[in-house]
Amino acid sequence: MKRISLCLFLIVAIGVMNHAQAQFRTPDVAWGLSLGGAQGDNSGSDKWVMQYRGFLQVDVMHDYLVGQVGLGFTELYAPNVYSSATGMADVRLLFSPFSLPNLNPYVYGGFGVSKALSGNGNDVLAMIPLGVGIQTRLSRGILLQINGGYALSLSDQLDGRVRPDNDLNSVTNAKQDGFYGFTVGVAFSLGSGYDASADLKNKDVTDAEARRVKELADAQAQRVKEQADNEARMVKMQADAEAQRVKALADAEARRLAGQKGHDTDTVFVFTQGKTIILRGVNFEFNKAAITNESDRILWRAYRAMMVNPEVQVVITGHTDNVGGTEFNQGLSLERAQTVRNWLVQKGIASNRMRTVGRGENETVASNETDEGRAENRRIEFYVQK
Repeated sequence: MKRISLCLFLIVAIGVMNHAQAQFRTPDVAWGLSLGGAQGDNSGSDKWVMQYRGFLQVDVMHDYLVGQVGLGFTELYAPNVYSSATGMADVRLLFSPFSLPNLNPYVYGGFGVSKALSGNGNDVLAMIPLGVGIQTRLSRGILLQINGGYALSLSDQLDGRVRPDNDLNSVTNAKQDGFYGFTVGVAFSLGSGYDASADLKNKDVTDAEARRVKELADAQAQRVKEQADNEARMVKMQADAEAQRVKALADAEARRLAGQKGHDTDTVFVFTQGKTIILRGVNFEFNKAAITNESDRILWRAYRAMMVNPEVQVVITGHTDNVGGTEFNQGLSLERAQTVRNWLVQKGIASNRMRTVGRGENETVASNETDEGRAENRRIEFYVQK
């Protein structure tokens, strides 16, 4: 039962200490005070009593091995059997096989002597302390230490009486005395050799390096973003400049055509719903749908008329003479009507305002027997639908 209680105590203590915030580091030199409980292992009726201990601690081997010199006092007691006020001096070695981020677990063992202080005349007795414990830091230069274990006497004189043959030591199964115990204490670092902030130096260096890398990455990302923004602005400026250049050319051409002779008196066509307007002067290359250069003046008049009357919708109809086959002329007339429509769309007229039709050689306005008549029949018409 005693061993189970001691193990449970240590498990709970480790769980609590695991919440410590600073990484553990053993001070070079420290002194400390601790107190706790003890229970003799000398009779069947031993009671838990208080025990006290002071100690001086030295780091022997880089946190793995720590030495302690201590003085303690325990008044062992069993009702109606014995009472022994015992002083104990010992030397212990604390060995840490591994270290956790927040605490340092260890096992300890050593050698000491005890002396009864109650005047029962006992000699100085050899003792062997054994146990386990943990240390962690409470604050700068202050450690918390918790340990529990067993102090074994190498004789049967710790309680000032002789053990009966049927009451042997629970650890060695021999006629030896001893006691269980646990203590909780604090240790204070001595001298300038220990700096609690040194525990965080490596972490601070790592954090500083991480911050530096992040700052470099952020700066590089910002430079890339600024470069991309600058390139985007440059592309937009070039596109805007090209659009302005095209508009300027179109405006200049419009002004040139507007300045031609007779143009002032015939600027735009007059659209009347249900009426047909013949675009005389819109000519095409022979047997093709390509518009000739001299046709631009008439097409600009049609463009301005469509702009001035944004609600108007028209049917663009193409006609040919009778030169060539009937099917060829039918297709050619439709292509020429579509060419006119495409010219207007490129200048900004909405395509849904115009529909194209090809009539071929079917609807003549003059005789195809003469060149003049055939020229009259090769024409583009706007029918004002709305």
